[in-house]
Amino acid sequence: MTHSLESTGSVLDPAAPVRDSAATAPTLYRALARLAAAAPRRPALLATRFAPLDRGALCDQLDGIRHQLRRAGLGREAKIGVMIPDAAQAAVGILGVACSAVAVPLDPRLGPAELDQFLEQLPLDALLIIDGGPDAGYRAAHRHDLPLIIAEPAEDGSAGLLLRVTAAAVPAPDAEPEADAPAFILRSSGTTARPKLIPFSHRNMLAAAQNWQRWFRLNAEDRCLCVSAPYYSHGLKVTILTPLLGGGSVAFPLSPATVDLHEWFETLQPSWYSAGPALHRAVLEATHSRPEAFARHRLRFASSGGAPLQQEIVDGLQAVLGMPLLEHYGSSEAAQIAVNTPFPGEHKAGTVGRPLPGSVRIVDDAGAPVAAGERGEVLLRGPTLMAGYLGDPALNQAAFHDGWFHTGDLGSFDADGFLRLHGRLREVINRGGEKVSLQEVDDALLRHPAVAEAAAFAVPHPRLGEDVAAAVVLRPGMQVEAEALREFLRGELVYFKVPRRIQLLDELPRGLTGKVLRHRLSDALLAMRAAQARAGTTTADALLTPLERDVLGVWRRLLKTDAVGPDDNFFDCGGDSLLATEMLAELEQLLGRMIPETVLVEESARKLAARLQDLAGQVIPVIEFNQDPQRTPLFWFHGDFAQGGYYIRRLAKLLGSRQPLIAIAPHGLDNEPIPASVEQMARARLPLILERQTRGPYRIGGYCNGALVAFETARLLIEAGEEVEIVALIDPPTANVRPWSRVILRSADALLSETLLARTYEALSRFGETSKWPYPKRIANLLHKLGGRLLRRASAEAAPTARDLEVRERFQRYSLAMARYLPGRLAAPVVYFSADYTSHAWRNMGIRFESYDVLGGHHRCVKDYTASIATPLRALLEQAEPGPLVSLTESPDHDRTVH
Repeated sequence: MTHSLESTGSVLDPAAPVRDSAATAPTLYRALARLAAAAPRRPALLATRFAPLDRGALCDQLDGIRHQLRRAGLGREAKIGVMIPDAAQAAVGILGVACSAVAVPLDPRLGPAELDQFLEQLPLDALLIIDGGPDAGYRAAHRHDLPLIIAEPAEDGSAGLLLRVTAAAVPAPDAEPEADAPAFILRSSGTTARPKLIPFSHRNMLAAAQNWQRWFRLNAEDRCLCVSAPYYSHGLKVTILTPLLGGGSVAFPLSPATVDLHEWFETLQPSWYSAGPALHRAVLEATHSRPEAFARHRLRFASSGGAPLQQEIVDGLQAVLGMPLLEHYGSSEAAQIAVNTPFPGEHKAGTVGRPLPGSVRIVDDAGAPVAAGERGEVLLRGPTLMAGYLGDPALNQAAFHDGWFHTGDLGSFDADGFLRLHGRLREVINRGGEKVSLQEVDDALLRHPAVAEAAAFAVPHPRLGEDVAAAVVLRPGMQVEAEALREFLRGELVYFKVPRRIQLLDELPRGLTGKVLRHRLSDALLAMRAAQARAGTTTADALLTPLERDVLGVWRRLLKTDAVGPDDNFFDCGGDSLLATEMLAELEQLLGRMIPETVLVEESARKLAARLQDLAGQVIPVIEFNQDPQRTPLFWFHGDFAQGGYYIRRLAKLLGSRQPLIAIAPHGLDNEPIPASVEQMARARLPLILERQTRGPYRIGGYCNGALVAFETARLLIEAGEEVEIVALIDPPTANVRPWSRVILRSADALLSETLLARTYEALSRFGETSKWPYPKRIANLLHKLGGRLLRRASAEAAPTARDLEVRERFQRYSLAMARYLPGRLAAPVVYFSADYTSHAWRNMGIRFESYDVLGGHHRCVKDYTASIATPLRALLEQAEPGPLVSLTESPDHDRTVH
């Protein structure tokens, strides 16, 4: 059960991973098989949600996928779409297919219209999807009569896949792909609505990986943190395949959209990562709240591409991380072209680095090379360049001349050979690393019956670099609201391509030749925003309600501007999904409770404050996550009567979208009466469970006081004849189950007042929190706390706030109820997550028992170290038929430590 994230083995020579791999291992499979044979136990793929996958196991995965594909009649030339939402599982699926046939990574966020367009452009031989995944894959396969390959999660808890296929009458020949055949086909936005199809061969990929390994001197000890989507060029080529082909490893965090400094850099221990400027900015901003978070990181560099990188981000991360952030330049057609590296003389601010000799030239309009310092179009060639776009001879004829590929990017060389970029010839914008074709948005808008003309355009965005807006002219006599157009586009385009703002105009600005002047639309929108901001600042904050001021304060802090008024839209003012997540967390702390995500619709600060005001007066004892009526939910008593249980949102994500979680709040929030006993609390909450699941087996869990209520609720269900398959407890006090403390509590209940009984329980609980310490240290700590309490009473303390008094009263009432709860053995399996309290006292409280030591102590384990709980809990929940847990006859020292 102990899963180490540390690599093993000796450090290889920096040159070792890049020995002429294209010659000795001309295909991806041969390269990976050679590495697996040399060091089968070396880590290859790590993920917060899964157990590690070493090189030997990864190679077994490749063999297993290949066997199943051949069994299904799919040979080496078969084009197989891979549509898997989880990045780690998607990586395994894409790599497995690429080593056997031709992988076609598909964005699982694609809407039906975009997916249909793509499948018509590139007919597939099969579609690989995850069991229980999004319906889009099933529906697309049905519409296009595509054979489905269903992948199930590996039984060992890793990101591996078990494929279910329909056996063909005649299996396909087990021939290996050729070196110059496509390993995968990627989809790239261009200047038209028709995506470009980019075949990238095995030889291309091995050369690209070799270049990156040489540039950055990677070795087997290096690990890349993958925060880029595996179905896009950069994510697949740079942050997945490059580290694996270099003998190193790749790590996948829970979510690339939510920066978790502890998980990303301490738990997963990467030595480098590569992403766009928006992600680097998010990392920098996350350090402001946790400046100590990088104490144990081992990063030695980070790389940035896809959009210009602001110097303030470079300087900020350099100061915090103590390592360089370096710009590079790449394209889907040729992988990485030029890079800045961390070594002396190999980087220069304001450039994207130096390319390999002979691989890049800058030419003028006539195709002649320009002198250093002069601007022109960037042309490429070399072993990493694709052979040509699929199915588009006209595009290839325009893009390739004399062996050089025309990128459409404007650049210049300086005297030292460093490349600078100056914009694009093509009408494609980069929205935080996501490429958006403006023509594609135009054409989608024109499919609406009310739209006569449409023009999408780029607007500056403080975090994403650029964002999408659009202007439309309606047909005579037609009327439609901008929001209705955006709703229409949500069915036509993937969400990040939907314009944030759509303007309705009488006419579009055009030049002398009749071409739409997109830059004028952008200038006009920026001028309108500036005028609105100036008008907004004249509204005195004193006229706002306290909650409106609080919401605006959060917005202004996150958006880093005071030019945000009560009637502005968070996303129009520069917000994005990353900031929206932070906003949700801050608003939850503001209200002292969890907030349903449905509250955060795109509306003004004033309207959001009104929604939150309505919410503040409601008792919401249940919030559901990962809803799926076909799966058994985990009912979780979160136990946080002071802060509202914010950690639940992260726990739900870590458990995965396949595991429904129903959070049940403790009594006392929103002035809800607090029952006098744990038994009464459980009886009061039981109907909330039965309303959502009428029959067993049940899954119950909880934290601290919530763990005790969960335990009692499980007892009530068992008494009613229902099965409880697991009771998961996070660090509940041991005073309730230790024989000597139970004697003390019974005597105190008979002899002392309720106040003294509650204090006795609190003292026993605090003593139990140090139960992992030696007794001399425990006693010294108790004396120290008692002495500190006396000193505080003698000194002039600040008067407690009304909020402090409210929480303190709840705490005392819960202490009294918990002091009288003396549970008996439960006829159900018990899993105990031990932070401060030891698990030994609980080992006889269930028919089977298993325990895990977790990090962070009693208070931080659920907030900062949630992964150390969720990883083993998820594995237990995903067992189709849970086997026996730790036998009670075994030594109680068989506790498991999960880091």
